[in-house]
Amino acid sequence: MTMKHLKLAVLAGAALLLASAPFQVEAATIGGWSHKGFTQWHPQDGKSGLGATGTQCYFCKPDAVVDGDDDGDGVPNSRDKCPNTPKGTKVDSDGCPVVGDEDGDGVLDPDDKCPGTPKGATVNKQGCWIIKNLNFRFDSAKIENKDKVTLKSAASVLKQNPALKVEIQGHTDNVGTDAYNQKLSERRAHSVMKGLVQQGIKKDRLTARGYGESKPVATNDTAEGRAENRRVELNVIK
Repeated sequence: MTMKHLKLAVLAGAALLLASAPFQVEAATIGGWSHKGFTQWHPQDGKSGLGATGTQCYFCKPDAVVDGDDDGDGVPNSRDKCPNTPKGTKVDSDGCPVVGDEDGDGVLDPDDKCPGTPKGATVNKQGCWIIKNLNFRFDSAKIENKDKVTLKSAASVLKQNPALKVEIQGHTDNVGTDAYNQKLSERRAHSVMKGLVQQGIKKDRLTARGYGESKPVATNDTAEGRAENRRVELNVIK
């Protein structure tokens, strides 16, 4: 038998011995000899590195894969399909942000410009609490008799949340000067404050502020859009 054949026979026998041995092959130690992701083990005890050189790897097992969680979302990097999510973001099993509606107002969180609205509040498409159907007439801060029922609905939500404080925000369309619209929006906010107080809401829970034409929610190029912008919103004060 040649030396080459003897070597092959020894290796084959050692492989069978290793497969039937009662011991469990352990992970490689730092500095152990490895090749292309595998660590080579001594066939006699299954633990000691051969310390051999070459391109073939006999009696091997894969090196342990060290996984991490770089963005700290609880999903290992190897399974994270949305790496680098901001800290504190709720994620699903793939590590991607969960799209929900935390305040339950019907507007998904990514689109909600006014998160934290109380239960029962009527919101617009931006998720902001509005006095429903209260769209002032052009150049007016007067609340019509037909609109007073909408104040009652808002007052009901406030009564159900007695610790809640809100900023009443008046808005206008873009017809007129900025200065004039600013004053008009303030008058509208104070009109709603007065109406809520008449509904039994304590004044110290309310703050009135005007925003003029600076925050439109619709186009000012149409009569319908301008009417939608002549509005009052309620913003919860944290």
